[in-house]
Amino acid sequence: MSVYFDKSRRARRGFTLIELLVVIAIIAILIALLLPAVQQAREAARRTQCKNHLKQIGLALHNYHDAHLVFPPGYVAGNVTAADPASAEDGSGFAWGTMILPMMDQASLYNQLNLDLDSRDPANLVAGRTYLPTFRCPSDNANNTFIVTDGTNNYELATANYVGMYGYGSVTMAPGNPDPAGVLYRNSSVRIGDITDGTTATILVAERAHVHDFIPGAADVQANSTWYAAVPGVFRPAGMGTMPDEAPASLVLGHVGQMMGAMTMHHPPNTTHHIVNFSSRHEGGAHILLADGSVHFISENINYNTFRWLGQRSDGEVIGEF
Repeated sequence: MSVYFDKSRRARRGFTLIELLVVIAIIAILIALLLPAVQQAREAARRTQCKNHLKQIGLALHNYHDAHLVFPPGYVAGNVTAADPASAEDGSGFAWGTMILPMMDQASLYNQLNLDLDSRDPANLVAGRTYLPTFRCPSDNANNTFIVTDGTNNYELATANYVGMYGYGSVTMAPGNPDPAGVLYRNSSVRIGDITDGTTATILVAERAHVHDFIPGAADVQANSTWYAAVPGVFRPAGMGTMPDEAPASLVLGHVGQMMGAMTMHHPPNTTHHIVNFSSRHEGGAHILLADGSVHFISENINYNTFRWLGQRSDGEVIGEF
């Protein structure tokens, strides 16, 4: 009996272990090369979305101005003069973000609030912890709400990443009297005509990250902000060594610097742990909304004086490129 062997039939040949390892190594290298590009593309998309959020806020602020002939107050406080410190404030605390809700397709949320009552009122706080995506930077991974205290009561507030421009000075010692002034401060009523430096050279709103971690070796500092209110009585650690706690205004406003005794606090974005400064989770800088409604990304290496002049509405300084 003869056995026929077909030479055309070949035994199937599989991968050797070495070949398999080489393929895996090549795939790993490709992933390692592509991952940074993917992450950069995602961050670029997040930056674009953040910029669009500020544009919407700018449009809402201008619509408010059209309706009321002034920009909204930075926040509202009663029984105080412009020169009084934050410790003298009484309610209600409602901030500029609350005032523009009807201009941001949030009329139903606005109507849930009773502005004749205090921002600490439990009925108002239900709305005050509402997550609003337009007030959030998608690059910031903060929780949707955070807790603050007045020493007796805790308040849960909605997180935001955009705060109003106070100007120069202390939001605790002189929250109603910045010197020089920005556009949004306690009980402010600034018109476009009051921005004598020009709307193309004056910041309305800018970014703030929920945590400041810019100084190597120093502990991170919680710098949470909200769209809702400068809740009366809420004082928080300033993030600056032995500096006294910062006032409720720090929840909704930021400044471009201040003098505190012998200490000069002059910092561009992303360069200090002070909770009143501006910051972002974007690499290299932060977005700003100018009074003309345009949005720009400014470097954390911006000349400090240029940054300061951008935050002051009527200092008469000429600003070049930024």
